[in-house]
Amino acid sequence: MKIKTMKPFLVVIGLMVATSFLLAHTVDVNLSNEAGIQVYLPGQVRDWVGREVRYCQNPEHRQSYFVDEVEDPDVCPDCDAELYSMSIDERRILPSDTVILKKQYSHPSGDRVTSSIVLSGADRSSIHRPQVCLVGQGQEIVREWTHRIPLEGRDDLRVNVLDMLRRWTGADGQQHEHRFYYAYWFVGQGRETHSHYMRMGLMAYDRIFHNVAHRWAYISVSGLREAGSRDHADQIDEFIQTIYPQMALRDD
Repeated sequence: MKIKTMKPFLVVIGLMVATSFLLAHTVDVNLSNEAGIQVYLPGQVRDWVGREVRYCQNPEHRQSYFVDEVEDPDVCPDCDAELYSMSIDERRILPSDTVILKKQYSHPSGDRVTSSIVLSGADRSSIHRPQVCLVGQGQEIVREWTHRIPLEGRDDLRVNVLDMLRRWTGADGQQHEHRFYYAYWFVGQGRETHSHYMRMGLMAYDRIFHNVAHRWAYISVSGLREAGSRDHADQIDEFIQTIYPQMALRDD
């Protein structure tokens, strides 16, 4: 690999090393409670109607429900265990002050999209590369690519897109496949990037030069895709162009 190509990675690594040294030998970094985005998923965006998802915390049950189909959004209707905004595994792994919102959106055409926002907590370890979790769950990344989404009144939004595949054997012994995409990006206070490594570099920069650690949000959108096609880029464009203005921070 040429030095020019490696330069961005060397900068990120250098900032991370410097941050670790400074945090170990200087005063505590100021923790900002401000997020760079409204932690909010609307109930409806144009023709897309959203339903909030909650998860049963009973390890023997592990079912998920839409909030509008249960009598009490905090109690599982089948086993009386707690219903929560994240799965039991996510809750075990992530810091307790992590905030997660998830909604499934349906379109009159029959299309469905799931969107989520993960807001980091005080130790900022709530957010990590989604590739790790997705592959760890037994799913395969078929292709990874960067997609640019035109947005009114600003530069294009870049999102990272993973074309995913899940294979399993059914009770009948037949092989089954589920193809979907997973698009995501990260937002900090005055920061926005589709790259996990760039996010780490920006976090290091803010800690070193501004002595502050902002809360970061990790936004994802996922839906079905066709094999060998990038037609799902149109769905990504339509949905994010619709929902982004409702999540963006306003000057007023």
